[in-house]
Amino acid sequence: MTELKTKVVHVTSAHPWTDNRIYFRECESLAHAGYDVTLIAVESAIDSREAAAAVVRLPRRGRVRRVLLGSPRAILEALRVRPRVVHLHDPELVWAIPLLRVLGKKVIYDAHEDLPAQVLGKPYLNRATRPVAVWLARGIVGLASSSHHVIAATDAVARRYPQEKVTVVRNYPPLRAVEQEPTAITERPRTAVYVGTIAWSRGLRAMIAACASPSFPQGWRTRIVGALSNELRAAAEDLGGADCVDLVGAVAPPAARDEVLNARVGYVLLQPTPAFLESLPTKMFEYFAAGVPVIASDFPFWRSLIGDEECGVFVDPSDPDAIADAIARYDRDPDLLARHSSNARRLALERYNWTTEAASLLDAYVRVLR
Repeated sequence: MTELKTKVVHVTSAHPWTDNRIYFRECESLAHAGYDVTLIAVESAIDSREAAAAVVRLPRRGRVRRVLLGSPRAILEALRVRPRVVHLHDPELVWAIPLLRVLGKKVIYDAHEDLPAQVLGKPYLNRATRPVAVWLARGIVGLASSSHHVIAATDAVARRYPQEKVTVVRNYPPLRAVEQEPTAITERPRTAVYVGTIAWSRGLRAMIAACASPSFPQGWRTRIVGALSNELRAAAEDLGGADCVDLVGAVAPPAARDEVLNARVGYVLLQPTPAFLESLPTKMFEYFAAGVPVIASDFPFWRSLIGDEECGVFVDPSDPDAIADAIARYDRDPDLLARHSSNARRLALERYNWTTEAASLLDAYVRVLR
């Protein structure tokens, strides 16, 4: 008699099904390890392959309708799968943890971000509303802690949860075959690339303004890859320096990583908000996998990670001239660029890749099911 696979359902009412961490890292790793995996997630604006896990698509909704209607529907769809393990990915889903436990499900909560710290950085909160938002965020963390296990994306996030039931699974990228023998960095187009979520808080203004700096070298372009609203696109196009910027828009995750393979430098210019200071931006490690050195925000935590590795240049992320100077430095010194590229690739091979993180994820599942 054939042994039935353990049914696992990953649930998100906020993320598209093509989310890198949820589908291309966690769901695929679990499926390849022999679990029967289903993903409940929002339909995606981009096309991508779907093979390792079954996907149930939810309609895209505005924030209020998503919380009031999308999250209950996501839980209902998850229960229809009749899983043994329910793996939740959004703060708006923590209300279901007690219900799922009563129904006999093993519940894992995936903490992607440090929620209380993230709330502190929200510009739309004022002196009156910020304490309330922080109180709510801490309440969500407390309720999430009632799950059987917590998967945390960083050590800073993990510190919010009971240490006996938390596993850190960092969002390092898997290494791709196409990156095994990439084009030499000095033979690629003179391009600085940014791939990821596009927002002012993630350096959009600084990346564009750097192109208007007198220090920005001739012949270089900046390519910004990711979804952005019509309003944000219009505002970006009105900034000085936009003439040498390509706002590419949203593309499938493999195509985004191909963009990096055609660049010489990668931007990681997160602004110094509480949520970002100890973050592990996925894009940084995707740049390393492609042998692309970084121009990165000068955060103490990031310096502790890569400051001694000679794989990039640290800058003030709000200073366009400093960013342009860093590009010019690489333009003037191709040997420096090649050395930093080689070091970045070495870090990806030796340390910052998904292999060890997948092992941690699978070990957490064994502990939960035991």
